[in-house]
Amino acid sequence: MAECITCEEEYSNRRAALGYNTCLDCGEVDARAISQQRAHAKLCEMTPYVSGSMTQPDTLFERSHRDK
Repeated sequence: MAECITCEEEYSNRRAALGYNTCLDCGEVDARAISQQRAHAKLCEMTPYVSGSMTQPDTLFERSHRDK
């Protein structure tokens, strides 16, 4: 059995043969973080920005304090 580089739990050798260094749980956490970063970047790219009429696009999609 292979060992996860994040949590040090054992995972399938077949997964390791595919080139993954993490277990399914740690891999999912990493994949979700990457997906959220990419979505944020794309939303910022698609948001129109006219100087002085709107806030900066980066701040439009940030979570507000009440969402936490």
